[in-house]
Amino acid sequence: MQPSVSSNNEYTSHYTTAIDALCEIARSSFFLGRLRDALHVLGTSLHLIEGGEVAQKDHLKLLLLHGKVLNVDHLLSRGDTDLLFSTILQAQQIAESAQDEQGRASALSLFGQAHCNATTIAIVKSGALPFGTQGQGKYEQALAYHQQALELQETLHDTRGISESSFGIGLIYQFWQQNELAREHFTKAIQVAEESGYVLEQAEPNRHLTLDALFKGDLDQALTYAQRALSFREAAGFRPYQPFDHLTLRDIYLKKGDTARAHFHLQQASALASEMGLATLVSSAISSTNLLEVQNEEA
Repeated sequence: MQPSVSSNNEYTSHYTTAIDALCEIARSSFFLGRLRDALHVLGTSLHLIEGGEVAQKDHLKLLLLHGKVLNVDHLLSRGDTDLLFSTILQAQQIAESAQDEQGRASALSLFGQAHCNATTIAIVKSGALPFGTQGQGKYEQALAYHQQALELQETLHDTRGISESSFGIGLIYQFWQQNELAREHFTKAIQVAEESGYVLEQAEPNRHLTLDALFKGDLDQALTYAQRALSFREAAGFRPYQPFDHLTLRDIYLKKGDTARAHFHLQQASALASEMGLATLVSSAISSTNLLEVQNEEA
């Protein structure tokens, strides 16, 4: 006797309920900076649903969140590159099979981030920084994915996606030192996010406008952008990048001669990184700052 359609639908709905709950658990761990926990939940969930009667939209939801966490893990901890790209590819294939344009746009955006992060890490491993000549002739693949994502997101009126992709494009232009174009895209990312009521999406564009102001030697403007970046990140409850925000503020206050505030933000960065198991971030980020200062002096 074949199971009824209603029985199959009920079976599938149980998966939907479980996947929604697991995604919330993983997302909460992710925002707290517990990347290992988030990846464990998502990896285990994907393994458990293999062969199950899972709706494509639910499978896609898991894969896209997994890809998002893997992207951050790759950037912060040099996580598994092969798993990162294979996860996003699988998400893209499911989105295309289901004719899910929103899912396809999200996968394209994740590919843009992944290629950008991989290129940046390769440059840093060579002992350089991605800004200027080190980034020339690179990042084209990342840019192409972000542009494809943005085109689709604009068609779908996906304002969160538009904000994220605009930032991604601006980041690449900043690496290429096409600073006017970078500022335009960062400003657009902030404006779209602000108009739509998105908080976290305003953090990274403000952080990179901070770097732009530092390149120009405008410490007051840099301080304003850096404070905004941290405040948006704190308001959204997203901790993984907060050590970077505090280190940026530490550097600005050092340049302004305010050693007390600089020390406070260094302590905050160290404490947060230690809690998240990312203590090496502080020393490596300080080293990168010192290298950038030397390159700016030589320019």
